[in-house]
Amino acid sequence: MNKRMIAFMMLLVLMIPVLAACGTETAATTAPAATATTAAAAPTATAAAEPTAAAEVTATPAAEATAEATTGASNPSDIKIGLVTDVGKVDDGTFNQFAFEGLKRAETELGVKIDYIETIDPKDYEKNIEQFASQGYDLIIGVGFLMGDAIKAAASKYPDLKFAIVDFAYDPALPNVKGLVFSEDESAFIAGALAAMVSKSGKIGAVGGKEQVPAVKKFVLGYEAGAKYVNADIQVSKVYIDSFTDPTAGGEAAKTQIAEGADVIFGAGGQTGSGAIKTAADNNVFVIGVDQDEYNTTFKKGPAPMLITSAMKRVDNAVFDVVKEVVDGKFAGGLYLGNAANGGIDYAPFHDAESALPADAKAKLDEIKKGLADGTITTGVTLN
Repeated sequence: MNKRMIAFMMLLVLMIPVLAACGTETAATTAPAATATTAAAAPTATAAAEPTAAAEVTATPAAEATAEATTGASNPSDIKIGLVTDVGKVDDGTFNQFAFEGLKRAETELGVKIDYIETIDPKDYEKNIEQFASQGYDLIIGVGFLMGDAIKAAASKYPDLKFAIVDFAYDPALPNVKGLVFSEDESAFIAGALAAMVSKSGKIGAVGGKEQVPAVKKFVLGYEAGAKYVNADIQVSKVYIDSFTDPTAGGEAAKTQIAEGADVIFGAGGQTGSGAIKTAADNNVFVIGVDQDEYNTTFKKGPAPMLITSAMKRVDNAVFDVVKEVVDGKFAGGLYLGNAANGGIDYAPFHDAESALPADAKAKLDEIKKGLADGTITTGVTLN
């Protein structure tokens, strides 16, 4: 091996450590890049956790916007609504069923949680209400004026809870109770107008329950006013019976009015009124029900060719509306007045009697209902 070759080999041996060192340096330079990324992330996390004051400043506007949007309401799924029926069940075709239907609609459309208790005996009103109140339900609804004392007692005991009662209002108003009452004269006005449209004799009758009950008088007087709105000369026979549970007396009163020439009978007095229209229908006289659609109750869903309509109180809509007030954070004690403007009153379908009515009957009734809603028509009914 010559000297030049020996020198070259010695130089190569000397360069190997240098090249190895260069390779190690390159790897070391690349590896910290991952570490640098991790290190950059770590301060960000620390910063987010550390400056509490800054986080509060950022969150406050969002919270304010949410509060403004919901008007102070809680999450609907956290809101619990309890319904206590009057004696009866939630499928009995009375206000109990109407109220429950409104509650079910609130569950579906508003997302609230609901529950109900079916009262077996009136002496259980307070106990049933207490079951919901003691569990802190957000709104407790009692069905029917007979629950007036029980709801009042519970509202006093639980001033932070909200209550509503169907067909009853307090004077003076209670701050945490909403009374759901109705313009019975408006629904009866529509019914009376239909009675005048179909009457051939120019004579119609109304059988009411207890005259001292304002709702009964508003029904009877509204019926008369609606009939005279259509026919100023029509004769309206009115009778009040001092009972809501005497269908026989109601039937006898209807027979008397029929004998005097009435060819449409309106019953406005619970079972007494239902007895009147059932008897009249059995005598082939047109009849009009009250409160709910009596096609489904008194006439058991037909056939009922003599029942031309019912003057309805839309308890379902009232219950839905008061639940929505709670969801929206707008509940206040006092009065909810169901009327033509807010869907609180209406008239029932014609059902089996439709073919016997004037072809334009529905159009005329809807026109009257619209007039009542916008104030261009008034019933003129006032109670002394």
